[in-house]
Amino acid sequence: MSQLIKDIFLPEKIGTYYLFSKYIVGVVIGKTTIIATKTRLQGNNTTIELIIEEKIEFLAPEETEVERASRSLKNVFSKIGSYDEVHAVISSSLVVFKEIKLPFVSREKISLVIGFEIEPLLPFSLKDAVIDFIITRQIPEEKSSEILVSAVQKQYLLDLISIFEASGITIDIITVDTIALYGLYSRLPDYNQLRGGTALIDIGLYSTRIALMIDSQLKMVRNLPKGIIALSKKAAHDLHTTPNEVMEKLIRFGLESTESSDYTQTMEQTLSSLWDDINFTFTSFSAQFLNRNPITKVIVLGDGPLIKGLLTSLSEKTKITCEEFRFESLKEVKINIKNDNVITPVNLVSISATIPSPMTEEYNLNHAEFSKPTYSLMVKQLVVGIVLTMGLFTSLVTHYSLQTSKLTAEISSSQKEALASLKKTFKNLQDEKTLSDAIDAAEVEIKTQKETWFAFSSKSRGSFLQYLLELTSVIDAKSIGLELEQVTFGEKELVLKARVKDYDALKVLERELGKSPLFSYIEPQENLQFTMKITLAPSTEEF
Repeated sequence: MSQLIKDIFLPEKIGTYYLFSKYIVGVVIGKTTIIATKTRLQGNNTTIELIIEEKIEFLAPEETEVERASRSLKNVFSKIGSYDEVHAVISSSLVVFKEIKLPFVSREKISLVIGFEIEPLLPFSLKDAVIDFIITRQIPEEKSSEILVSAVQKQYLLDLISIFEASGITIDIITVDTIALYGLYSRLPDYNQLRGGTALIDIGLYSTRIALMIDSQLKMVRNLPKGIIALSKKAAHDLHTTPNEVMEKLIRFGLESTESSDYTQTMEQTLSSLWDDINFTFTSFSAQFLNRNPITKVIVLGDGPLIKGLLTSLSEKTKITCEEFRFESLKEVKINIKNDNVITPVNLVSISATIPSPMTEEYNLNHAEFSKPTYSLMVKQLVVGIVLTMGLFTSLVTHYSLQTSKLTAEISSSQKEALASLKKTFKNLQDEKTLSDAIDAAEVEIKTQKETWFAFSSKSRGSFLQYLLELTSVIDAKSIGLELEQVTFGEKELVLKARVKDYDALKVLERELGKSPLFSYIEPQENLQFTMKITLAPSTEEF
């Protein structure tokens, strides 16, 4: 349950600091090999836990490419163990790259217009493409950004996804090999501070990828359909031998073999065709972006650096300093290597796909349209919601029970204390067992005592005799023809029920009663036969 709460309610990281361990698997599926890297992210540290290279075996002619690749992919993941995300890599040879400048600095705003901007530049329909971009440079003073857009046809992505689906594996992120490499490149101080023109060249078995940068900003990506395999076939044809023999000599002796001058000369001539294409790329790039200034540094990776003498040959041909990618620079950004894992120019793309970079962290070609609807997160949210709701209600019920119990005890104690106080005050309540019965009996006793006290008390009013005396003294019964029927005394008023002979007599009666200090209000009457309410004045010292 703690894992569910972590997944849904807590952020996975704050800034670049990972609150919990996260395992990412980067997968590169080649024509003959699958390379996978498992990397752990925790805190500010990145640890390369495992690197696996698995050959794609051709067991039966009737097998499809998807079946062969998925079988090997299953073998890879059987060794991977648990993980959190899968990042799959697609070849840049399938991708169209375009650099454009837009008057926005926000990625959200760029996303809204990128389709309209890139559509005229694509060699295929936008509806058949998936596009994404990285912001390579922001210009705040102009409120604009330079971005590198990548577009790939949907079918290529579906082909890649089908291999993973056949293996029962879900892809979280699809990136491009060059984009992944550039993300790592942009993190390393050895490289992200380089000025001028720089080329990052990945010489593979089947193709050569070239990333061209100015002041460490990626400007152009070009893919050459020439790799070690193609060059070996060409050399084998010229030497009248087999490609396997040429490849074996390349691996064993590189370009420095003294076994045969024909071999050395042929390989140099064969490689020259690739070097010419690279040189042409450099020249075009310099003319377009560097005002004809040349590239000053070439960084090489892939299968090419494994061939002895290749870097020297490239450097001599291009007249540019060439060096192999420096893997020791990874330690400068807290990228650690666990156990006996060895980083090589061949598996660097797979590694790059697992290492987060601010430059590429939002880049993902795995759009929602490719994903089958899954309800795992919704189920997690539902389970957590139910558990939290039950926990909340349990807490409320528990709190209510405790408070009710505490209040009940307090009420019981207060009732006992009140009952004891009443029994102490009213001696006739000694037999009462409950507070309510005692209160009822006390009220009866108070009423009785009040009535008794009322008849004799003169603290708040005069006595009844005083009021009767006052009536007889202020009223001349004979002159007004008063016929008194009844006088009723209350606590604050008396009621005079009587009759007078005429209306003049009634006015005289009201006037005389109003003069008395014992009466504060005399109710006016309209009939000769009347019932008059007289409000009694508060008692004074003289009374």
